[in-house]
Amino acid sequence: MKKIALFVGEVSAEYQSEVTGGIIEEVQKQGYSLHIFNNFGSYSPNIFQCYGEKSIIHIPDLTSYDGVVLAGDTFNVEGMYEELTEMLLQATGCPVICLRREDPRFHSILTENYDSVCSMVEHFIQGHGFRRICFMSGKREMKDAQLRLKAYLDTMEKHGLPVTEHMIFHGNYWKNMGDEALDWFLEEDSSPAGERILPQAIVCANDYMAISICDSLHKKGIRVPDQVCVSGFDDVEESRVAIPALTTIKVNYRDMGRRAVRMLENLWQGRDAREGVGSVEIVSRYRGSCGCAQSLDEEAVRKLFHHKEQLQNALYHGNSMYVDLENTDTFRALMNVGRAYISTIRFNQIYICMCDGQERQEEKAAMMNQYTEHMVLRNVMSMKEDIPHEERFPRRELLPAGYRRDGEILYISPLHERNDCFGYVVLTTDWPDDLRYQFQTWISSMSMSLAKLQMYEENQALNEMRRHYGRDELTGIPNRREMERVLQKSYNCLKQKGESFYVVSVDMDGLKYINDNYGHLEGDAALRALAGILAEEQGEKGVAARTGGDEFQICMAVQAREIVEDRIAAIRRRISSFNEGGNKPYELSASIGYARCDQCVPLLGCLQQADKNMYQEKNGKKYARKR
Repeated sequence: MKKIALFVGEVSAEYQSEVTGGIIEEVQKQGYSLHIFNNFGSYSPNIFQCYGEKSIIHIPDLTSYDGVVLAGDTFNVEGMYEELTEMLLQATGCPVICLRREDPRFHSILTENYDSVCSMVEHFIQGHGFRRICFMSGKREMKDAQLRLKAYLDTMEKHGLPVTEHMIFHGNYWKNMGDEALDWFLEEDSSPAGERILPQAIVCANDYMAISICDSLHKKGIRVPDQVCVSGFDDVEESRVAIPALTTIKVNYRDMGRRAVRMLENLWQGRDAREGVGSVEIVSRYRGSCGCAQSLDEEAVRKLFHHKEQLQNALYHGNSMYVDLENTDTFRALMNVGRAYISTIRFNQIYICMCDGQERQEEKAAMMNQYTEHMVLRNVMSMKEDIPHEERFPRRELLPAGYRRDGEILYISPLHERNDCFGYVVLTTDWPDDLRYQFQTWISSMSMSLAKLQMYEENQALNEMRRHYGRDELTGIPNRREMERVLQKSYNCLKQKGESFYVVSVDMDGLKYINDNYGHLEGDAALRALAGILAEEQGEKGVAARTGGDEFQICMAVQAREIVEDRIAAIRRRISSFNEGGNKPYELSASIGYARCDQCVPLLGCLQQADKNMYQEKNGKKYARKR
């Protein structure tokens, strides 16, 4: 029985939903299993929330899959695609299919960008007789945006039409740059009388930007299509119900999903990947925004009202759920509230899988990207009831054996608050469209409440919890929460004032050896000793914190690398002095790495680089022991 993993961001969004639907259709025909690993992207400005969303890639055992499909351009968490693809290259030899993103390391199914945009520009030149046609491009670094821009330029050149600087605007594939783009197009004024010269048409590299241009034209009192025609690319639902309806290029993304599975089948059977796969269907839709048609898509209007009702329900129930969750102080009460509110959408089963509490304490699951090796199924929900469980199982299996089925379609989403991962949700449903709005709200609310419960469990008295919120109880130095606040503050200062800073990653060597041979009390004493050294040598502009079991970080708000290296050298000297005291049966040891965060190196990359440098020192290092 073949098993496929699909990694996708915001699975219920329109493109993602269509692609996923096509994959599901094909795997159900063949009886394959499909595991859909879904996150909701960088919906929060908090950089650590993005870390938690990225953690979805660390849930599955990648070696257990026969094929992987990546909707890579839907990952809007920085570094997620790069980290996942590196993991795939190292962990598995199974075929990987990339959708809408060309990656020479894998097989790809791409949207035909060039010819379709050429045809749209030709439509305005030959069908409407236009000469002044502007173009709103997508992100400069994306290949599809580059191809669509090239198609526009080549077609204009083919017809001998000039393209000036202010006829091209580089957008971001979203709806928030319409005003800026229109101002750019209108800035070039070639009329001898000083009159504003309007574009005859604006071709946009996707629908969202085209819709934003139509809105901006409307605000300026410029009529579409009477004065300016507009076109897009993708044929999203909003384009079909816009007034006027948007002329666009429709891509059959459901067919793209089906073709991805067929490509995997070719590779499994040793055939050429593209044998019998063909090209994804693309059709131009000429509608009201270019004056070629005026009718609305009635089915799209009905869907729009349905989604409006779903959104209203999500907002209403989200607020009510937040209030009810505030009154819960036990896991069972939280699950009762959760089931009451999730029952407003249709689903088959929801499994709440939590990290193993003992492993989190003893084996120190890494805070930023790992789950415990074993999980605990704590709750099973259906539309009618929720049933408490306490069943431990290996994480690589996703669910306990009694709940796994051949040919299953599973949706997996992370449960986290910032970068603290509690577990994940596994959902089965025959109505994936119902997940569009409320499921994300439900997941977020449940995660926040789990974070609150965890704080209650760690600190039984609320006042005591507040007093110690930013302080590590064992060592007395700041804890992970306080370090997150310091790093976020430093990062904000970097963005506002350009002031770089350094992150130093410190990992105590041999804590397990000390605990096993001399007891946990002695291990705690060693942790306190190292914490004291780091605090004393953090420098005037540094903050040292304990971020995990034997993990520490120092944030240094300094500009010069030499200062950081001097501080690290001082730490090493202090550790040597401690060992030379000779009053311990072991030697204190730590591995240290650092990295600079500046405007060219984002915070996530800085943290990863500091850890990488620290592990380079740690790898192969023999922990010092007294004989």
